Amino acid sequence: MGWKEGAQYESDQREAWPPNAKSVLVLALAHPRGRPRMDWWDGKSTAGNRVLIETAGRLQDWLAGELGQPVHPLTYHVEKGGVFLKDAAVLAGLGIMGKNNLLVTPEFGPRVRLRALLLTTALPPSGPLERFMPCLECEAPCINACPQGALNQGAYARGRCMIQMESDRAAALPKRQTSPSPYLVRYCRRCELACPVGS
Repeated sequence: MGWKEGAQYESDQREAWPPNAKSVLVLALAHPRGRPRMDWWDGKSTAGNRVLIETAGRLQDWLAGELGQPVHPLTYHVEKGGVFLKDAAVLAGLGIMGKNNLLVTPEFGPRVRLRALLLTTALPPSGPLERFMPCLECEAPCINACPQGALNQGAYARGRCMIQMESDRAAALPKRQTSPSPYLVRYCRRCELACPVGS
């Protein structure tokens, strides 16, 4: 079978789900504070995303080879056939949705990146975490950390976050090599890094 980085993971076309898909397996990769380059965009992807794609591919090969379990890798993008990864992760019991509009996990806080695979086996759902409520008594430093005030109104304002992302793109760093892009974009992680959970 063999996994491949490319079309099966990041197609420009909308991916059709297999009709016998029954479960979503969510993968999470820790993204520590001390490794910011994992999230720097190089014009094609990030180092963290490439690790997730490789991990998903190896898991796909193992499930198919060892267990005879057909697996369908999901694209990251919902509009291309992916799933809402944060919501799927909450339902899988990996964490909760925080005041910062990010998945907040007990071990790593919001410093994780996600991917998912479709399985043809009906796995019992893990279910949401019931006793993990870190935002309940938190003073929410994530809200004050946002340079655009995207969390100030009590809900996530995507448009304000996009203003910051455009600013981050405008401040891209030149790279020494020109492939796949001559620039590295360091997207804002202030709300994520301000979160005390999982520190």
